[in-house]
Amino acid sequence: MRGKLTCGPLTIQQFHTLEALAGGPMPMGDLADQVGLHQSTMTRIVDRLERDGYLVRKRSDREKRLVEVALKGEGMKLYRKLDRECLAMTSQLLGALPEDRREVCVETIDMLARTIGPDSERFREILRRCCAAKQGKAKR
Repeated sequence: MRGKLTCGPLTIQQFHTLEALAGGPMPMGDLADQVGLHQSTMTRIVDRLERDGYLVRKRSDREKRLVEVALKGEGMKLYRKLDRECLAMTSQLLGALPEDRREVCVETIDMLARTIGPDSERFREILRRCCAAKQGKAKR
C-alpha cells in the first residue's frame, strides 16, 4: 500500500490543483486560495501542469482582464484516474478495519481534516500555540 500512496506523475499539490479545477475553470487567485498555496507557488505549479499538457490558461468570458485556469482533456482524464485509485485505496484501508469501527474511523478522519485544513481557524490557533511554546522553550 505504501507504493500506492502517491499521485502518479504528480506532486500532491499538483493533484490538488487538478482536483480544484475538476469543477470548472477559475481565476488563479481563487485557485491558490482553494488549494491553500501562495499565488507565486500556484503560478509555478500551473506553469508545470500547462507545460505537461494538463491544463490551460485562458481569458475569462465574463471579464476580459481576468485569466482563468482550466483543465484540458488529458488533465481531467489523469485526475479521474488518480481519484479512482485514491478511492480504491481508501476502501482497501477501511476494509482492513473491523466493520464496527469503520464509521468511527471515517468520522475521526473527517474531523481531523476539517481541523487541520488550511482555512481552519482552529488549525491556525494550534499553530500559533505551538510556535509560542517553541519560543518559550528557546528563551529558557
